[in-house]
Order: sequence, then C-alpha cells, then structure tokens
Amino acid sequence: MCMVRFGSVALCVFLCSAAAFAQRPSTDPRALIESGSTALKEERFGDALDAFAAASKLLPRDGSLCFAAGVAAFRLGRNSEAEDWFERALKLDPSLGEAGLWLGELQYRQGRLKEAIATLEEAQKRSPSTEGIQERLREWRKETQLQDRFYESRGAHFSVLFEGPADEMLARRIVEHLEAAYWRIGSALTAYPPNPITVVLYTTEQFQDITRMPAWAGAAYDGRIRVPIRGALDQSERLERVLGHEYVHAVVAMLGGRNVPTWVNEGLAVVFENGGLADADKVLQRFSTRPPLKVLEHGFSGLSDAQASVAYAFSARAVRRMIDLRGAPAVVMLLQDMGRGAEFSSAFQQRIFMRYEDFEALVARQ
Repeated sequence: MCMVRFGSVALCVFLCSAAAFAQRPSTDPRALIESGSTALKEERFGDALDAFAAASKLLPRDGSLCFAAGVAAFRLGRNSEAEDWFERALKLDPSLGEAGLWLGELQYRQGRLKEAIATLEEAQKRSPSTEGIQERLREWRKETQLQDRFYESRGAHFSVLFEGPADEMLARRIVEHLEAAYWRIGSALTAYPPNPITVVLYTTEQFQDITRMPAWAGAAYDGRIRVPIRGALDQSERLERVLGHEYVHAVVAMLGGRNVPTWVNEGLAVVFENGGLADADKVLQRFSTRPPLKVLEHGFSGLSDAQASVAYAFSARAVRRMIDLRGAPAVVMLLQDMGRGAEFSSAFQQRIFMRYEDFEALVARQ
C-alpha cells in the first residue's frame, strides 16, 4: 500500500492571477509564470519546473517563483532539487509559510523527522496563520517521541527501527527479506535505489495512529516503509509479501517521482509480490466489477475492503498486460519518462505503443 497523504496546500496568489496576462515571448517572466501555472494545473511538472526556473532567473528576488519551482521538483521526485528551491524561497521571503510546510514534508518523507519539525517550527514563527503547520507539528512531535525510544538493525540497503529487544529477531528477519527483494526486484526491473531505505515497525495501534491508513492496509510507504507487526513472526510468508510490495513503491518513487498513477504503482507492487498475480486472479474471479483505470489513478485509501481488493487485483492485471505487450523495460522507461515530467497518457502511448484509452478498454474486456 503506497501511502500518499499531504494536506491541501494552496500555491501563491500569482498562480491564480497569471492567466490574466497575454501571451508574451519566453523572455517575459509573466508569460513564463502563466506557462508554469498552466503546467502545474495539468500536472505537467517537468514543463512547470522549466518555466518557473526560467522566470526565477529573470526575477531573482521573487521567492514565490522558487516555491513554485520547488513544488514541481517535489512532484517529480527530485528531492535534492526541490529542497534547494524551497530553501531559496524561504531565504528570499521568510514569511512564505507554504514553502516551509513543503520543505518540512520533504524532510519528513526522507526520514529526517527532527529536522522537519525544526523547519515547521521556524515557519510557524514567521507565518503563524499558514494552514496545516500546527496539525503536522502535533503529529510529528508525537511520532518523534515514539521513535526516540526505538532500536535499530541495519543491513546493506535497509535500516529497520523497532521498539524493543523483543522485536530484534523480527527486525533481522525483515532485513533479510528486504535484501532478497532488493536483488530479486532489482534484477527484474534493472533498478536499484542508491540510498538506504528506512523501515519502521509498529504495533497495530501505533500504525493506525501514525499513518491514518484504512483498516485493510497491511503496510504503507511514504519515503519510509511502515509495517504493523502483530503476529509477523508467525506469518513469515505474508510478511515477505508485504515487504516486497512496499519495496516496489520505493523503486517506483525513484524512477517515476510522485506523480505515477496509483494503479500503475500498486499494480507493479502486486505483480512483484510472491504469489501476487495468482491471488489477483482469484479476486477477479469472485467479482465482476472492473473499475475504469482513470478512476484508479489517484489513490485507494477511500475504498472499502472489497473495493480495495478489486482495485489492487485489477491494477495488477493491467500492469501484467503492459508487461506482456512490451516487456518490463518498457514499463520502466514509462516511469522514467514520468520522472522527467512527461504527461502520463503521452508517455504511455510512446512506450506501450497504444493509446491509453484503448488499453483501458482492452483490459476491461478481459
């Protein structure tokens, strides 16, 4: 389960007013702002980043342009670049509370929890009315109080945080499972995340409190893998599947950023679970419902248990069909295109050699 949870954040006023300007040459910052604003709204984040970066060169003292560029870079998964833009925005205009909120969110998703709290505390001082800061601070302070007493077990590519010595054996088992998944999935997709990935183990109650995920969620990924561990040692096969599923989300984030349609992300994760496709077929045999892929583009968290089962299963079937048509390398290239800012339907047609709408109709008939 890929956890995507981010408060509603309004961009600066200039995004709303930019449409009032007429088309100008690209050396006109107003035209660049208009172009970037349109690209953001249409989720063409590569074009948005290019436009706002160019506008920022022409208006180097405008912090709101740096903030907008940071938002685009964030959605592309370019974390270092986004962090630089947000920091520039705050340096130019310390009262830009939105920039502080997004910077804190970026740091949080990288596991830099205390740094994220410090960022939000500073943003709150300078812009106390910014919506969302107080709620996030409350959540993150509670989380850091919990994690301050955690232990850690390290592997070559993973770091597992756990609450007490009683969970040490489980933490080691999780490192072993994930290291195996790193090589198995990496070999299939020719993709290996270069930075260590943090895994946090929770009780069921802690998991629900921290992630706010639906009751059917078996784990979550938001830059870190979060796993509820009740009975995990007695359910080794299920644990291995859950870990492999969440690890795929880390690979997808590395390749495609944060704008990959949910059905692609979750479908890939199910495909690379041990036994995931077989279970997906069983689900689809029990249910006749086939939700449109477009409906499955923006998250499953609002679905019921039964609806979620169908959504995951149908997503897996669609991804399997993509792989059957063009091979796993084509799916990887599609993700990479999105990481560079391409619009999904255009990238899909280029890599799968079929219009997205036609593919949707094809898998719906299966």
